[in-house]
Amino acid sequence: MKFNTFGVIMKDGILLIDALVETKLCASRGEAKKLIQQGGVSVEEAKVNDLGYKFSRNALKNGIKIKKGKKIYHKITV
Repeated sequence: MKFNTFGVIMKDGILLIDALVETKLCASRGEAKKLIQQGGVSVEEAKVNDLGYKFSRNALKNGIKIKKGKKIYHKITV
């Protein structure tokens, strides 16, 4: 899924929280934070519990698979 980040991508990448909100996997940053803290988010099949997790620009060019819960997947590319 390609999405427009409206300037969210900085020189050093994008936060996982912002990616979840921009892809509409979460309705708000608060919901995204709770989901990450509860272990409901996986990136490339690895659970993420770090609220400061960032994607690099190079990783986004290759595409990243984000999993919310058990059945909801999104692939992010820029």
